[in-house]
Amino acid sequence: MAVPALLLDLICQAAREQQGGAACSAGYPDLLVTAQDLERLMGPDKVSRVPTRPDSAQIIAWHSAGGWLDRVFDAASVFGELGYTLDVLDVQAARGGEIIVDLNRPLAADFGRSYDLVLDTGTCEHCFHIGQAAMNLASLVKERGMIIQALPLNSYNHGFYNVNPTWIHDFYPANGFEILYFKGVSTVVTRPKLFEPPPFARFEQAPDNAIMVVVARRNRVAPLQAPTQRKYQANPKLGNK
Repeated sequence: MAVPALLLDLICQAAREQQGGAACSAGYPDLLVTAQDLERLMGPDKVSRVPTRPDSAQIIAWHSAGGWLDRVFDAASVFGELGYTLDVLDVQAARGGEIIVDLNRPLAADFGRSYDLVLDTGTCEHCFHIGQAAMNLASLVKERGMIIQALPLNSYNHGFYNVNPTWIHDFYPANGFEILYFKGVSTVVTRPKLFEPPPFARFEQAPDNAIMVVVARRNRVAPLQAPTQRKYQANPKLGNK
């Protein structure tokens, strides 16, 4: 998964509000940010203490970022400078230090972890059981904690799924989360352009290669449930609209 500057900005905003804490990422959060972006978002005093990953070239090649990125900063160090400890969940050890978890399956009853900040910027859509993966991640958020999530809107064959805005706006409020931020973004890594996808109404002509970004706060901790889509809640008997 990747964390470009726009998403790192949201993480920095969460850190300022939360004053750090425990963070968890679904997949290692490869930081696709330049030194200038990192300094702008965090300040030169913090950036000077952040090392470059020794596998930068491999990560840059994986993300096809060789035309503009010359190094990859260590994500755990960046999170540490923001006041967070960082756990990474993945189905295999791709970057080193991951907690091995298959998000397609319910988390073990004795998993025993919860987090102030949960990050998913490119993992759920690669899980065949995307609903289970989303519930797993949401279940890890502490009361008053936050989740930052980026899901593809029309990135064809990027993962198993593209996701509609109603998925976000039905799932999170039904489970005690308050949506704090919701935007559509095209070309998020290099030239992010924001737009406003309607939460529930049908729409056409979204920009190519667009994603949706949501920040949600968990205000109530209760067993998670699969939501009923809003249009069927509003019209359960399937009558005239």
